[in-house]
Amino acid sequence: MTGWRSGLLVGVAWALALGCLRWHDARATFDARLGPPPTVVLRGLVTGFDNVVADALYLQFVQHFGRCLARRTALRDGLPWLLQITALDPRFEGAYVVGSMALGNAGEIEALEQFWQGALRQWPSRSELAYDAGMHLFLFGDRPDQYLRAAALFHRAAELPGARPECRAMEARMYQVTGRRELAIAIWRATLQTSASKEARAVAARTLRAWGVPPEAPRSR
Repeated sequence: MTGWRSGLLVGVAWALALGCLRWHDARATFDARLGPPPTVVLRGLVTGFDNVVADALYLQFVQHFGRCLARRTALRDGLPWLLQITALDPRFEGAYVVGSMALGNAGEIEALEQFWQGALRQWPSRSELAYDAGMHLFLFGDRPDQYLRAAALFHRAAELPGARPECRAMEARMYQVTGRRELAIAIWRATLQTSASKEARAVAARTLRAWGVPPEAPRSR
């Protein structure tokens, strides 16, 4: 297929998908519950143009999320829509980031964690994604078990190439807020002694001083 014909087909697929979505949206009264995408969009449009339809679905999702924010209400039941987007385009990184924010804002923490697992399966070696997953769980969660799972994500991020200096600090913070003081102290000490970041070492030293803890673990005799 020549380049111009391929481009024309992509444009037609995009226009059809977006047009169907807007028709569906115009006919429906506003509802914070998003639900699954209309089957009229997916039927007959996906073959060969999965990423085009994923883009159209994502645009509609973001518009709906924006309307919810404007009305100061939480978008509900967004996970099926997001899973459809990433099923069509599994490496749609923006959908994972924005989608998890919408899920977290709605208090759908289990859905947020499920959705982030898809991103981590696609990019198992991306430290920044593991860090972002931990941050979303920390920011939107409110239970000790959620903070401990966030700690595991920060630990994972810290072990991967290109890790941010704050990965260990956030891991320690999660143990601190859940009452795992000894674990937090051990991580702050390790950060102070091994981190290449001057800022991270300074935070670790300041935290340990505030706790009245010596920077080095006592040696056994």
